[in-house]
Amino acid sequence: MNAASVARRLEGATSPVAGRIAALGTVAAAGYPVGLTIAPIMPTDGWREEYGQLLDDVAAALPTGTDLTVECITHRFTPGSKATLTDWYPRTKLEMDEAARTTKRGKYGAVKHVYPRDTMGELRSWFTGAIADRLPTAQLLYWT
Repeated sequence: MNAASVARRLEGATSPVAGRIAALGTVAAAGYPVGLTIAPIMPTDGWREEYGQLLDDVAAALPTGTDLTVECITHRFTPGSKATLTDWYPRTKLEMDEAARTTKRGKYGAVKHVYPRDTMGELRSWFTGAIADRLPTAQLLYWT
């Protein structure tokens, strides 16, 4: 799931966020453990308010005592994924400026472009606190 503005702008041909949240609530109400993946996280204008609203909406949809896990994945891209996306969607508004990113290298030298350390720290700190406040029984499994 994602903040509403990100979903509207970049998630064509998917169910609306409200519908996905309702489905999550329905599955949880049936007694199943559920997982929430927030991706790709992007620090757009008003991101705290928008992601806060997403977490509030999820909290409102889930019954008390829901077995919930959360994974948070920030936006990142490789040179290959950027080439593919810009080829498929030449007018994309998805931010993929290498100069505004930090380059990370994988175990075997693979390159990916991630948000700078300060941005990542701010995002991680905010999401960790916001999830703990709004979804106190959730287990944060993954942050990247």
